[in-house]
Amino acid sequence: MAEEIGKIITNGIETYTKNLNICIPFILNSIISWIVIAIFLIIGVVLIFGSEISSLRNIRAPEALILSIVSIASRHIAEIAILVFAAVFIILLISSFFTAGAIGMARQAAETGKSELSTMMEAGKKNVLNLFLADIMIFLVTLAGIVFIVPGIKSLDMNNPLASVGLLLIGGLLMLVYLLILSVSLAAVSYALVIESLGPVDAILAGIGFFKKNKFDVILLILVTVGVAFGFAIIDQIMNLIPVIKIIWMFISLIIYAGILYPLITVWWVRLYMTRTGKQVYVNDLLAHPNDIVKSS
Repeated sequence: MAEEIGKIITNGIETYTKNLNICIPFILNSIISWIVIAIFLIIGVVLIFGSEISSLRNIRAPEALILSIVSIASRHIAEIAILVFAAVFIILLISSFFTAGAIGMARQAAETGKSELSTMMEAGKKNVLNLFLADIMIFLVTLAGIVFIVPGIKSLDMNNPLASVGLLLIGGLLMLVYLLILSVSLAAVSYALVIESLGPVDAILAGIGFFKKNKFDVILLILVTVGVAFGFAIIDQIMNLIPVIKIIWMFISLIIYAGILYPLITVWWVRLYMTRTGKQVYVNDLLAHPNDIVKSS
């Protein structure tokens, strides 16, 4: 009998505590992404505001300063758009590399009980482009949900605002349902792509197929991960209300997300995918086939 969700959670925690290096891809991803953002901000300030910074220094009133900045930015919309697009492109590519690397490390840990940092590089290089393209495709499919609110936007009429607002609310509700169904049915795409070494289209199809065969388990694990994330979000908000530790907590929060939550959730999803697709996993210092894993394991 395949591992139940409870066993996947506990075995996943044990796997991660023995392989804390799985957090390294997430930490590197955060650090490098912030560096990229900082570089593009500096480039943007130098290219767009460089020749006009001296004029801004003489403005004392905050309102006038904001208006001046907006005025300057409005004259450089094309440059700003190019910089934002380039930054997002690079950050998504970096994220794809480290996500693929983390999944590869989690797979190795699930298979052998031990993960190696070299696996991050191997899995990252092998799957970065395919995962990047898959994410772009999923984004475009997600963007298609806008069609649900288009009728409401087109029907906006100041003479009859209630009808327009009602149509917008219905469209927004339908869009939320669409996004929810999409996120649940495509939850396993990145894991299928890396574990099975698939292309972007095949990975999306494999992810949908995995959901169809394991609806209950996928939804249950999503609820678990959302519950864990929500619980920490509450703690995060409470800590941010305490002035004494607010600044320090900001860094602690980033460490918890990158060092605990993200890698642990990745290990859970990798284990779920592997146990439900008939792959061997490491349990209690033994290599076992999922069909041989019993509830008492």
